[in-house]
Amino acid sequence: MTGAPLPDRLDTVRLTLRPFHMEDVERFVPLIGDWEVARWLARVPHPYGPEDGRAWVALAARNRAERASLDLLAVRRNDGQPNDGQPVGGIGVILADGEIGYWLGRPHQGIGYGTEMLRAVVPTAFALGLPRLWARIAPDNHRSRRVLETVGFLPLNDADHYELTAGRWRFLTRETA
Repeated sequence: MTGAPLPDRLDTVRLTLRPFHMEDVERFVPLIGDWEVARWLARVPHPYGPEDGRAWVALAARNRAERASLDLLAVRRNDGQPNDGQPVGGIGVILADGEIGYWLGRPHQGIGYGTEMLRAVVPTAFALGLPRLWARIAPDNHRSRRVLETVGFLPLNDADHYELTAGRWRFLTRETA
């Protein structure tokens, strides 16, 4: 992986992706703490409260400083709407192996934010020198499957494992992954 600096922000049409801050905790905890969101996330405890949120912000900052991961909070862009700056979800990439993960608060699902987040982070991850990105989803998480496929991730032999390699798509078996 190159020594390129991690981005401080990525902008999409409707979102700004930026590092998590302590002042964000009270606004993102209710979103990720919702069981209908948390149940799809392998590494998120439930119930998820403010203490978990503060611990996450500290860990994300440490991981960023150590170049272990790029973890970004997605907030609505300042477009003059009443919800400017409202967190909608988060996305992260583990820089050692290219695992990508994301989540959206329930009020923000089904309107394209997941696709926007991935389309911003995928080229950034490759620009940082990652040769491969991959994601694992629960087999019955059809919404996440559609988001990954929309962005171009292809399933591996296991229906819950998707990969993007060096900007080109290929199928792999678990043995070659």
